[in-house]
Amino acid sequence: MSLLKSASTIAGSSVISQLIGALSIWLISHKYNLAEVGLYALNYSIALIGAQVCTFASHLLIPKQQDDELAQNVVFCLLQSLITALPYALLTAWLFDQNIFFLYLLTLSNTWVLISENLSLRTANFGFLVFQRISVSVVVVLSVMLTTHVQAFYWAWAGSMMFLTVGCILCAFDMRSVTLQHLSPKNNLAFFYKHVHHITKVGSAEVLAMANGNLPIMLINFWFSALTAGYFSIVSRFCLAPVVIIGNAVRNAIFSKWSIDFRHNTFNYDEYKKVRLLLLVLGVICTLGVFIFYPIVMHLGFSEDWINSIPTSRYMLPYLFPALAICPLTVIELIFGSHRYFLRIQFEQLAIVLISFVIVPYFYNNYATSIILFSVLTFVRYAFIYLKVNKRANLLKDRPVVL
Repeated sequence: MSLLKSASTIAGSSVISQLIGALSIWLISHKYNLAEVGLYALNYSIALIGAQVCTFASHLLIPKQQDDELAQNVVFCLLQSLITALPYALLTAWLFDQNIFFLYLLTLSNTWVLISENLSLRTANFGFLVFQRISVSVVVVLSVMLTTHVQAFYWAWAGSMMFLTVGCILCAFDMRSVTLQHLSPKNNLAFFYKHVHHITKVGSAEVLAMANGNLPIMLINFWFSALTAGYFSIVSRFCLAPVVIIGNAVRNAIFSKWSIDFRHNTFNYDEYKKVRLLLLVLGVICTLGVFIFYPIVMHLGFSEDWINSIPTSRYMLPYLFPALAICPLTVIELIFGSHRYFLRIQFEQLAIVLISFVIVPYFYNNYATSIILFSVLTFVRYAFIYLKVNKRANLLKDRPVVL
């Protein structure tokens, strides 16, 4: 399957997932209130960060793993997540006053989503990847519609996610290839030590990347209110939809394709240039589209609470463009480049999050100031990243890939 066709397939599923996700947010706000949307986003953010903590990027080894080590890789991911999810659930339940078992189930199921997705990426089985992503969104909608009170919704969501992800892994991976040796502590420790550089460097970067993407909603809940977090959640769902739909589709497609190239010791520079140009053009189009059409759509068919999210959409525009036009290109550093640099750029973004949503609110508690500062600093950071990834591509053009 060509790179463009792969990206289009994933993007198509993301469009459907985003529409279903938007419906779920509307249902929660309509059935309960917009503040509950903020609390839902808080729980989801906790689970997404936890998913990265529970694997520490060991799932990202799956697409480029040699066949004889695939079973050990999958077993390692599953055991690692089962163990790590427990202390993570204990900590986050204590910090945010949530149920421990609920957070354990939700975190573990979202971790297994990552494992199943990377199994699909390994074989370029984008049809199954589409099914899984749509199913994850459908689970939320059905959980809202089929329950009568908010606590029942959360438990239905977590339980259904567990059933779904177990089924997806069983479909994407031949469990008959697993032996008792794969389960032994000795073999799992050997796997860890063999890939310790990837797990510590890339794993830390992936955890930070997910934290950087989800800490804002958690900190907005803390410093401002659940209602304000609801505004941010709406904007993240609608205005940042191009990043999720297009950016993640391109990122997943090139991650799958370039992982195969890595295994064959090649790099297609002409393909890289086409991807870079495509992302820049799409970044401009989508940013202008959000600027023009988001207020129009909100005024046409939504309540006053949703209309009040329009200022936040304006504040986020400097963040939107580079997140779509530049962020997917960082895959080149993950596969071919420096794991140390990949980790560094995540620390830079974490610093931006802490400045914008911890330090500034502590001294000057103003939501607009924090969001604008966050967007502008992120834009500047991505400008430097753009220069770096282009430098890496030029080096790969002139030199063979070193495995």
